[in-house]
Amino acid sequence: MNMIEQFALAALAAWLIQLGLAYRQARVFYRRISSLRKLGRCATGLSGGRYRGRVYVALVVHPLTHRVIKAEKLSGLTVFATLKSVTQLEGRSLDELLNPQLSIEGVPPRVLEAARSAAEAIQKSLEKAASGDVIVTA
Repeated sequence: MNMIEQFALAALAAWLIQLGLAYRQARVFYRRISSLRKLGRCATGLSGGRYRGRVYVALVVHPLTHRVIKAEKLSGLTVFATLKSVTQLEGRSLDELLNPQLSIEGVPPRVLEAARSAAEAIQKSLEKAASGDVIVTA
């Protein structure tokens, strides 16, 4: 086996390992989201891009009070990143999170942007439920 074949084989093996680790991370993420959905209205927001890194924020909002029950973020550059609690967002109202000028000490702007995206999705879901298009079960 020449050096080019060895390099190609090593690159293929590394790619397959990375693919397996990304699959594992996605399964862990979606399993956690499934457990969060049991707590109330849940949505995931995204901020960032391919080159500056992505940040995902999962918000759970109480359907009656419209306050955040649980907030978790997924950020990092590797497939070993996991969801971590963002306690600074918990207890805040949905309207407060929708404010584009919101600034919270200790919460990076990209996390706030992802939280706002999740809050918008929850707001739309609640408005749709209020209009009678969706039957809400708690």
